[in-house]
Amino acid sequence: MPDKDKTLNKGLDALLGNTNTKQKIVKEIQLDKIKPGRFQPRSNFNNEKLIELTNSIKNQGVLSPILVRELGLNEFEVIAGERRLRASINAGLKTIPCLVDQKQDQDALISALIENLQREDLNAVEEARGFDRLKREFGLTQEEVAKSTGKGRSTIANSLRILSLPYLVLDMLSEGKIEKGHAKLLASLDPIEADALAKKISDNGISVKDLSNLIKPPKVNNKKTYKEKDKDTLNIEVEMSESFGHKIQIDTKNKKAGKVSIFYKTLDELDSIIQKLKK
Repeated sequence: MPDKDKTLNKGLDALLGNTNTKQKIVKEIQLDKIKPGRFQPRSNFNNEKLIELTNSIKNQGVLSPILVRELGLNEFEVIAGERRLRASINAGLKTIPCLVDQKQDQDALISALIENLQREDLNAVEEARGFDRLKREFGLTQEEVAKSTGKGRSTIANSLRILSLPYLVLDMLSEGKIEKGHAKLLASLDPIEADALAKKISDNGISVKDLSNLIKPPKVNNKKTYKEKDKDTLNIEVEMSESFGHKIQIDTKNKKAGKVSIFYKTLDELDSIIQKLKK
């Protein structure tokens, strides 16, 4: 790449999420002046793919600049492009083309997340932990995380729910021994039960559909229950269901005790119920 700075083209500009009408400048920056990104959501870097990228850089150079932010005088931090940074170091380069931005911590994490999500580089656990960092470190709500990353709110909710799983199950998900669909279902179970089922999934190759059928509660014959209920109870069920927005069933054991059940058919409905109960 020539020593002179090059103007960033519109395609890369759009990829990096720039809305500034002014042109950005790509600069060659010494590799020893660039620190790894504190907000890099990815923790696993495939060694084989990193070697392939290193060989490509040795032959072709760095074709796409990385995104960095300035921390101080001649001190920079990676926002997006850490694989290219690592491969460039392995290739023996002294400098790398960089797009310098003045992003704050929150914007840096969002940009790093989006860059990896667009490239589908993150596994389900890394993705969930990235969303969780936005919530914890910057006080964002699920809706704000969804808006910032361009994801649906239900997607954020389902992703965050995965983090309630035991660490061993999360490790299996990161390693590809179970799928994201498995994890969503396991997150609704007791941790001990989830751990045991995850091992069965890994050992026996249980599909997401089979797991769903396996943990689905048995169907309840409601005909007899409704026949035994008085009209007042049935009216209360209808009124509560309409008010809450989900089917509600009242089962009485005696005059003083009983239970109230809330039904859902999808994980999105479950998330909606949880949010309503938290209010």
